[in-house]
Amino acid sequence: MDLLKIIKNNLFIQNFAASIISAIPPYLEFSVSKYFAIKKAMYVTAHDATHGSYLEFGVFTGSSFNFAIKAKKKMDKIFGKMDCEFIGFDSFQGFGEISKNDEHPAFKNKVFSVFVNKEKVIQNIQKISKGQKSRIIEGFYKDTIKNKTTVDFKIDKARVIMIDCDLKESTRLALEFVKPSIQEGTVIIFDDYNCYKGNKEKGEFAAFSDFRKKYPEISFRRIFDCGYFGRAFIACKIN
Repeated sequence: MDLLKIIKNNLFIQNFAASIISAIPPYLEFSVSKYFAIKKAMYVTAHDATHGSYLEFGVFTGSSFNFAIKAKKKMDKIFGKMDCEFIGFDSFQGFGEISKNDEHPAFKNKVFSVFVNKEKVIQNIQKISKGQKSRIIEGFYKDTIKNKTTVDFKIDKARVIMIDCDLKESTRLALEFVKPSIQEGTVIIFDDYNCYKGNKEKGEFAAFSDFRKKYPEISFRRIFDCGYFGRAFIACKIN
């Protein structure tokens, strides 16, 4: 109660806190929240002994991919070593052709291609992943995973799936690809789930909604939200 009085009588405390928080760059806050989401997913799957690979769609600069490797190593120290291959999918050239339905003012090819040095990204991933199985599948999804599944890439089960595809079509291709690898306990994180002004017919939200309708035998439960737009689900039952 005394603390409340102090805050009420000293507005500079509110002003100071507001200034500090507003000064934090949104992209930094967004990235950190993604790290926490991955850490949560790694903890949940380690705690429940959900074995499998980490799949990431939309590697970009490799930030979250590298963090996932580090988070997994920390969880191994808590729960014991679990075999987990890290597999990333990205063109490193942006989205390619964007359909009318997928158009968005923030999702432009130049944003995800001009500012990415593919060689440096891959080199850094190789450095971070020493002693850990990892691979990068390079190319546009229409060329690498369309009409294919994890079986074609000798991927058995998925532990954590990070969907950072932004667009509905890219997300649709990613979900169809991973379908055989989803097991009870698989955690799927959607980084941009609530973009497109909340439009249910667009983006990652729409792609996942269609996927759940198409495959009702896989039941999902929301487990947490993350960042500005993200949401995570766990596959809780497969009939």
